[in-house]
Amino acid sequence: MSDDELDDFYINDAGCRAKLFDAMKADFNRFGPESRKRVLDAIEFILSSGNIEKYWRAVVPKEVPLDQVEDKPGCLRSLYESLTGRMPSPRGLESDVEVVYERHTIDTRN
Repeated sequence: MSDDELDDFYINDAGCRAKLFDAMKADFNRFGPESRKRVLDAIEFILSSGNIEKYWRAVVPKEVPLDQVEDKPGCLRSLYESLTGRMPSPRGLESDVEVVYERHTIDTRN
């Protein structure tokens, strides 16, 4: 985004959010199948965890100010739907999930 676009960006505006998600989808589509699966698993985990604020940075760019997002679960569900064309499935919090705080990542590998 240009500086002017960033100045006009508001995360709670549907049009702005759609532009952001379109850009994220373009990047996502360049990932390999395993990387795409990990991203989607992480979003499902975050939504199922009930602790979105704690894990937000694992899947949302740091440029998106967390405190300005009015509906965090809705935002993540919309992101998931934008990336996949479907709503996320609830995910159990099994032992195959490792949260790595210092790297802001969620590892869902078995």
